[in-house]
Formats: sequence, C-alpha cells, structure tokens
Amino acid sequence: MTALLGLLGSGLGPAGIAALLAVAVVAARAYLGKAGALAVGAASLLLVAYVAGAHQAGAAAELDAARSSAAAAQAALVEERRQVAAAAAIAAADGRRAIAIEDEAETARARLSELESHLAANPAGACATADDARRLRGL
Repeated sequence: MTALLGLLGSGLGPAGIAALLAVAVVAARAYLGKAGALAVGAASLLLVAYVAGAHQAGAAAELDAARSSAAAAQAALVEERRQVAAAAAIAAADGRRAIAIEDEAETARARLSELESHLAANPAGACATADDARRLRGL
C-alpha cells in the first residue's frame, strides 16, 4: 500500500499505476493461473479504490481548510472595517470638541478684550465696581 502511494507521489500518476496493475494481472495469469489473476485483479481494484478515496479525502480536507481560511479572512476584514469606522467616529468627535474649544477660547478672548477696554476707560478707579466683578466672573 505504501509502495503504491509512493508510486503515485513519484509522478507515475493514476494512468501509470493502472498500467502497472494491468501488467501485474497479466503476470499473475502467466505464473499463478486464472485464480491468481483474479486475486491480483481484485487486489488491484481495491488499491485503486483506496488511492482514489485517499485523494478525495485529501482534496476534501484541503477544501475544508480553504473554507476555514476564507472565513477567518472574512472575519478579519469585518473586524478591520469595524475598527476603521470606530476610529473615524472618534476622530469626528475629537474634531467637534476641538472646534467647540476654539469657539470657547474666542469667546473668552472677546470677553477679556471687552473687560480690558472697560478697565482702561476708567484708570483712576480705586476699586472694581460690582459691574467689573460681574464681568470678571463671566470669564
């Protein structure tokens, strides 16, 4: 059995193995008679069926492995797309926060400028008025 599988792996191929088995049947007929030829023929058919079954089982295993690999690749692609979408959402939220902070900073700069101009208009004032205190709290 191992020798037959070795022949198949050596490049002889299924047709070569079938020809080799036909030669074995003819040789068995010449040396062992009709019963020997039938026995070798039956054994040859059994070996061919075994090799064909082994080949089909190997092909089925390769197909299962390919399907598993494709499913894993698909799952990885879905996860990658999810991560990209999450990163885009986070970046958009960060952008909105940055714009809001810039708007707040601009408003604070405007309030500070207004307060500085108000205080500059009254340089002789000894202390801050209630209006000044309110404006300072607004900053």
